[in-house]
Amino acid sequence: MPTQVTLDDLAVMAAADENHRYELSPEGVLSVMPPADPDHALIVSRMFAWFLTNGYGPEQVVTDCGIDVGGGRVPDL
Repeated sequence: MPTQVTLDDLAVMAAADENHRYELSPEGVLSVMPPADPDHALIVSRMFAWFLTNGYGPEQVVTDCGIDVGGGRVPDL
């Protein structure tokens, strides 16, 4: 692995391993996360429900839609 990981390096790693999520923080820290488990899915569901009951419409809160917020990070909601 290179001593400094670039977004291009991150893309290559992510393409080679579709079972994990690769993210690079603004500080350059590489995080490799395993696939989400049922506990994770429950938390996402509860957050989604909270948004809906607090005035956000379903078109404003989407899950797993591939939004890129920069730095190789991908939010769940």
